[in-house]
Amino acid sequence: MKNPIRFVRTACLLAALAAGGTVPVSSSVADRMSPERTNPRHLSRVAEKPKWRMKRVSVVKKTIYENPRKAGMFFMDSRPLRQVVELDKTATDACRGGQFRRFGGGFVRIGGEFYRAARSRDIRRPRRMEVEDGIYVFRHEGSTRCTVYLADKR
Repeated sequence: MKNPIRFVRTACLLAALAAGGTVPVSSSVADRMSPERTNPRHLSRVAEKPKWRMKRVSVVKKTIYENPRKAGMFFMDSRPLRQVVELDKTATDACRGGQFRRFGGGFVRIGGEFYRAARSRDIRRPRRMEVEDGIYVFRHEGSTRCTVYLADKR
């Protein structure tokens, strides 16, 4: 035992509590424990939420679908693709390099399948590249397999 006096004090305190008595408390400890002497910054309850708090803006999420049945359909043809349009080699090469792109346009339905299409005014292209009047039909747009066909003006 390192401190025998401490052990004796603790034993006396426990004996007094077991006998049903109260432990004498000094006046300075009693003053600090009284409700009138608590820290003024102490909160006795949870802080209220301010009424001016900004509310979250609810944004309606919209998904944009390119629906071929809406107004954007340029033309429909039941014949196969090769019979309706002809391959534009220079536009295909530029599309595969990412230089020939559509920024507007719509759709065409050829041979039962839908393809993305654009008029000549809805296409971004290199400066020196000539664009003919008509409808450009894109297949695998945005990839290195991109193929561009030109349909006559309808």
